[in-house]
Amino acid sequence: MPRHLVTVWNPAYAVDAMDAHVAVLADRARRHREGDLTPVEEVHVWWGKVRSSRREAERLPHHDDIVALDTQLEALTPTYLYLTDYTSLYVADLAHITDADIRAEGERAIPAYYHRQELDVEIWFQIWDIRRLVADDTKGVIEELRKLRNVRYHDRPVSLYRGMVELPLIVETDHDPEWFGNRAALTEGRLWAERDAEYRHEIARLGRDLRDNLLGHYVWSRLEPATRTFLASAEAVLRARRDDPTFDFSGPAVEYAKALETEVNATLRGLLRRGLDAVPAHEARVRVNDREVDLRRLPHLTLGQLRRLLVDEPVVKKALQVTASAHVSWFTDEHQLPKQLEAFRTVRNPAAHEKRVDREKALAVRRDLMGIGVMGVLAELVRRAG
Repeated sequence: MPRHLVTVWNPAYAVDAMDAHVAVLADRARRHREGDLTPVEEVHVWWGKVRSSRREAERLPHHDDIVALDTQLEALTPTYLYLTDYTSLYVADLAHITDADIRAEGERAIPAYYHRQELDVEIWFQIWDIRRLVADDTKGVIEELRKLRNVRYHDRPVSLYRGMVELPLIVETDHDPEWFGNRAALTEGRLWAERDAEYRHEIARLGRDLRDNLLGHYVWSRLEPATRTFLASAEAVLRARRDDPTFDFSGPAVEYAKALETEVNATLRGLLRRGLDAVPAHEARVRVNDREVDLRRLPHLTLGQLRRLLVDEPVVKKALQVTASAHVSWFTDEHQLPKQLEAFRTVRNPAAHEKRVDREKALAVRRDLMGIGVMGVLAELVRRAG
């Protein structure tokens, strides 16, 4: 089982340390697209674990265990660094871990404050990308961190207020997230760091509003972080331009469709993994378009591919009989969830991106997804998945 890391960033070092790292990462991504920075491996930023001046021991007791996680990266095992300031939570896609003096070696993708303050860094983390999981919501941070187990504290769930000692923590998780495996499908190839920077503060505010005044804490807490991001970003645009009948609402409509695509992928991934646990390997492999897919490790699929999987694959229905027996027909009947997937596909399809979406169509998509005067498909999905 792969291991990951959790740490806290210290606001004393920079007004916003996270912004400083994202700025370096986004700048290098822009330069790469413009042909000024090659190869693609140069699109990264370094995050430093600063040695505490109050710590008596020269090294962390688990220093070697942290650095040893670099062997996971060498084996191409996705390894993550979770970063929090207690009110927000981010996850970073790690590329390399080292205790070498990278500044002396000429590394340049480092925020300026490390140099300016001559910070004593004991471990460096090379990062490919950074995603925001929770924004300005301490309760949300607590809920997300509880999904991680602290391996040096009897595998107990990570506690924000009682367990953040001897950082970074080494953690494991049961749900095996793939935070960055679907970037091409959901961000049009841009970094998540770039995507999350858009409407940053407005998205945080609207996320809380959707949680508190529409979807409720139960549904909101069970949605994928990317689903919540797409919902809030769609709301930011729609609410700002709602009174403009001439505005092209295709942007927020596509964001709503991405939210459904993300959530159905995540829900099916969990249901199928459990439902096919005892099924022979060859029975769990199906054809999706021109590729073979292992349903126990479902990759990110489009809305159309998800619909065909639910309607046409007997092995999917067999798995759902195990994990969602009372709701199989809702998932697989052409007039239930598959019908919703087809309706949203016409909005999500890249071929439709150049077509205008009027206000009424965008509001209808929003209504069906989130439940404005009707039972929304997101709430139904959460309820029926258990």
